[in-house]
Parts: sequence; C-alpha cells; structure tokens
Amino acid sequence: MMNFPFVSSRWIFKLAAGAGALLVGFSPTFAIAMDREGEPRQTSSAANQQQLAQAQATNQTNNTIEPATEINDISHKTTLLIFNLNEEGEPNGHGSGALIAKEGNTCVGVTNRHVILSENQEKAANLLIRTYDGEVYEVNEEYWFESEDLAVVEFECDRNYEPIAIATYQLSPGQTVYLSGWPPSLGDITRKFTSGSISEIRENPVQGYAVGYTNVTQGGMSGGQVLDAAGRLVAIHGLGDRDDRTGQKTGFNYGIPVSTLLARLSQNGSNYSYNISYSPPQEPANGEVVQSEPVSQTDSRDRINTDNVLDKANRVLDTLERVCGFFGC
Repeated sequence: MMNFPFVSSRWIFKLAAGAGALLVGFSPTFAIAMDREGEPRQTSSAANQQQLAQAQATNQTNNTIEPATEINDISHKTTLLIFNLNEEGEPNGHGSGALIAKEGNTCVGVTNRHVILSENQEKAANLLIRTYDGEVYEVNEEYWFESEDLAVVEFECDRNYEPIAIATYQLSPGQTVYLSGWPPSLGDITRKFTSGSISEIRENPVQGYAVGYTNVTQGGMSGGQVLDAAGRLVAIHGLGDRDDRTGQKTGFNYGIPVSTLLARLSQNGSNYSYNISYSPPQEPANGEVVQSEPVSQTDSRDRINTDNVLDKANRVLDTLERVCGFFGC
C-alpha cells in the first residue's frame, strides 16, 4: 500500500482566504497516512535517491543564462492562477502555482499548502486553476504535506501545455532569481514578474522555507515561481516577512527549494516526468555576456477581470455538477 506523509482529497477543494498573507508560524494538524499495520512506511535515503533519479525525465533542459524578457515569456505560460470559491460560488481568495509536469491529459501543479487550505486548515469547497490561455479547470486531486508548506494539484487538461523546467543544484547567496505570481491590481488580477537575488540559505528551515531573496512580492503571489537566470524553477515562493508594528513588508521573502518538493514526492511514490537539470546557469557558448537587468513589472498579457474568470468558473462547476448528477462522483 502506498504511504503518504501528506493528505489527499478528491472532489473537495478550497483556497485559503487571503492566500498571500504572512506566514510566521504553523500549527499543522494533519495525520500521517499509515500502512495496513498502522505504522508509517520507512524508506531509506538510498532508496529515496534512486526513486528521485528514476522520476526525472530525459529531456535536455536549457542551462544557458537568458535575458529577463525571455524568462518572463517562459513564466507567462507556466504560472498558474489558483482560485478559491466557496460553496455558493463566491470568491474567498486566490494564490499562484507552477505547472511542473504533464502526464497525458493530466496537468500537475505545485503551490503552497496555505493556498489550498483555509486559515483553520480545513479543506476547500472548490479549487480552480486558470492557465495562461484563459482556460479554467477544476482540480480533481490535491495533496498537501505535513512537514512543509507545499501542495500538489492535478487537473485534467486537453491542451498542449509545456511545464516549467526544474533545476536542483545548490543555490548560493548573490545569484539572480526571478519571481512570478498573481497579485491583485486595481480591481483586476495581473501576473507580476520581479527580479532580485538570493540573500540567504537557511540551515534550519521552518516548514521547508530555506531560500531567502530580495524580490518584490505581494499578496496573492504565494505558491508562485522562483526562477534562476536560465528560467528554471528552483523554489516555490510562499513567505513574505512583515513588520509587526506597521504590517508593511520588510523586503525579506522566502521560498521552498524545488529539491525539497521532489524528495517528498519521491519518498512517497508520486514520481512524475519532469524536465530537470542539475547544473547552475551557464554563460552562452558564444561568450556573450547576458546582463541581469532589474525587473519589477506587471504583464499586460496576464491582466484578467475577476468577474469574467468567475463567470467561466461557475460554468465549469455547473457542468461538473450535471455530470456528477448523471454518473455520480
């Protein structure tokens, strides 16, 4: 029997209200799944590493440093917008995510646990994904972890989406990173793409948050992509520090290394086919130096009207309700 130290839920979904809010502490109340004897399954480090190696795709990932404009184009197509609707079809909040794998017609995304659970750590009523082309999908499988602020969502997708490439080398303070997520903007929601650098690698991460960086972040960007100078996913954003007195962000932000996610999935047998690399970004072979220019911008391609998305979301839910009424869900 497959054993998961995370919780899985089918057909029941919810996004945390105010998903981009500050995370300063956690009180996880999730039960570890047990095997038939009631004991957690133990896996050796060697076995975990072997599983992780077997999970990786053979695709060749681009390791070359790219201009920020090209990295933004990559992020435009792979940053997910995650919507929460309550049982009445009204919005509770939203968050961000990254498309990391596609198995047939099943798309796989990663986000934060606090994005898909309520502030009371309760399951959601409805969890919907909007992709870059404006399509809206209902999540039909979700997992969240006990020891890290991570969650995985699966949804059926019939389009030819290309997942983001992943890189798992050792990150270093000072290296350039980019962040992509979906904050609210003047009544709409617009994807924001910002540049910065790694400021800290924590030796003792809390809830998986080991990578600190200087990128500008806002509420709604939790679960968003942290990309390296080659446009590959290296961490999942989720924590923005705030001043206790003023409530203003201090500029210290944290993410969970993607290697942590892969290790947890591998330990529990959820091995998807990733486009993965193990090497840091490389200078172009022609010797051309690519400057990492500062970026903090919203992308007009990714400006959406909330009402339009919710109308489409409700049509998706109405269709599912009719299908479930006929076939049973």
